[in-house]
Amino acid sequence: MKESELCAWTGVSRTAVREALRQLEAEGIVDNIPNQGPVVARVSPDEARQHYEVRAMLEGLTARTAAEKISEGQIKDLQKLKRELDRAFKSGSIAKVLACKNELDEFLMSVSSNSVIKGFVSVIRARLSYLRPIVLAQPERLKENAIEVHGIIDAIMARKPQAAWQAAVNHVNMGAKATLKVLEQLEAAAAHQAALDAEAALRAKRPRGRPRRDAMPNNPVGRVTA
Repeated sequence: MKESELCAWTGVSRTAVREALRQLEAEGIVDNIPNQGPVVARVSPDEARQHYEVRAMLEGLTARTAAEKISEGQIKDLQKLKRELDRAFKSGSIAKVLACKNELDEFLMSVSSNSVIKGFVSVIRARLSYLRPIVLAQPERLKENAIEVHGIIDAIMARKPQAAWQAAVNHVNMGAKATLKVLEQLEAAAAHQAALDAEAALRAKRPRGRPRRDAMPNNPVGRVTA
């Protein structure tokens, strides 16, 4: 998408759009490609693995702190969020699940009251956000995700910090495993497509109407074979 299109879409000035894009590019969230404009930056399997290692520690700490600090009123709010998540998972709508999970994440960050962790986690999630719908669409991942999230919520409502930490770390690790599988599939598909494109380009460069040397008949011109 070009800057002019972003300005029209967001309703803000070109200066504001450029500043936002510079910040996103500095954080590795977008790549600014000449003559094309900003696109979401892609990550390699190794980069994704590193992101998830850090995210596991941060989200584990968030869940543990939330279990330590949560009040009775917040437990009631969390119960309501859990019911909304259940409905989203049962609907099978990935968009609804992601919306509810984002709401849950914001709630837990608010309960834990650690703005530093929130800042780091937001950047990491944004870096891998384009993969979330693809990963959740994998067979059985939506069902596994529901079980993992329930484990986190139940531990926090029971005020069990260690169990909440373990459930959150396990959830991130399972997400990492599914994401790495998707990334490997995408890289394999991209490599296959690149090979096909290279072969097509090579065929297009060959002169037409003149047979290749390896396609010439073995017998000399004028020689009659039996």
